[in-house]
Amino acid sequence: MGSFHKYYTGERIAPCLTIFIGGNHEASNYLREMHFGGWVCPNIYYLGSSNVIEVKKGKTTFKLGGNSGIFNNSDFYISKLENFPFEQDQLHSVYHIKQFDLYKLCMYEGDVTMFLSHDWPLNIEKHGNTNDLIRRKKHFEADIVEGKFGSISHLHLLNKLQPNFWFAGHMHVKFEAQVNHQSKKQTKFLALDKCLPGREFLSFFTYTKEGLDVYNEFASNNEPVELYYDPEWLAIMKTTYNLQLIWDKMPKLFECNYAQKELKLIRWEKYQQMLQAKQEVLNKYKNQRIKIPNNFQITATPHHKNDHTNRLTFPNKVIMNNQMSDYLKLIGETGLELNGFLFYDPQQPRKQEQSSQFQVINRIESQQNKKKVKQEILNQLEQSQNQQKKDGNLSAQDFPFLQ
Repeated sequence: MGSFHKYYTGERIAPCLTIFIGGNHEASNYLREMHFGGWVCPNIYYLGSSNVIEVKKGKTTFKLGGNSGIFNNSDFYISKLENFPFEQDQLHSVYHIKQFDLYKLCMYEGDVTMFLSHDWPLNIEKHGNTNDLIRRKKHFEADIVEGKFGSISHLHLLNKLQPNFWFAGHMHVKFEAQVNHQSKKQTKFLALDKCLPGREFLSFFTYTKEGLDVYNEFASNNEPVELYYDPEWLAIMKTTYNLQLIWDKMPKLFECNYAQKELKLIRWEKYQQMLQAKQEVLNKYKNQRIKIPNNFQITATPHHKNDHTNRLTFPNKVIMNNQMSDYLKLIGETGLELNGFLFYDPQQPRKQEQSSQFQVINRIESQQNKKKVKQEILNQLEQSQNQQKKDGNLSAQDFPFLQ
């Protein structure tokens, strides 16, 4: 803790390529600069709010996906991008998963080898040693019994993507599980503990493909590990770009049934149209293999032990990170419409363009939308009391986000 500035300046270098996603304890303002993915410092790559990339070493390749943040029911439907400078409540909502990122990941139709999330998929404990988990973390028991342990959005992604491996953190305990999907695919789940002495926070494993152990081949060759953009993900980013311009008037893309622990994709016809549009854009990228460049640049004055300047005030201007400029060029965009979100220039107008791909119905301001979502959840729980005995004792006190 407190040493990242040394990696930022290059005084220290990560000994091996490190790829990470955000949780709920990162510097959200800095990660916003690499919202679509980028190097936070040499040799440490942030996947962004959501992403799928290709990792390659020699002849070995695999697809790595990820979703940053944690699930919060009342913030799920609000705009993905909070305004700079962040208001007090946005300091928390900025790291809450939004429906837009889930929607993009649901548009991915390729195979994902490994997936990273911070919180766990809902009910994942049922696929491992639940009793041992409760023995080690007694305070998990109530949520597990009531069926609300984990993220409903990541349960949806788990069933949609069905990756070979899923890695998570957040709960400060090591836990393993195996999910057997109806498609006959299997997902091996591993969560690790908090990074403290004597805790199980680190794990090594051999990646195998098609039953062949490639560890020796992987470890013995001297070729570097390289990262590549995934063509399908670039197509998804291009296809959905205009949705970000709706900002705080995003249409509802999912329906959450909290009583039945179910998340459903709605606007199905529009979703199919988006998939078709993605496929047309994919024709532009599918024959290209674009390497993720090592284009990290220092964009802020680094910390120095003798510098006692008060840096708790927001700067007058935050330029767009060069990595975002380079990325947006790949999908044919400038990002100038995202002033206040990816960068901050009060001298430039904030263009509030509307998406041509979605007809926005029931445009509700962010705070009003939160109240509506909370009321829907309360109504669902009330209706379920007479239908499901196990939910009979649920009340608003069982859901802290309603308080």
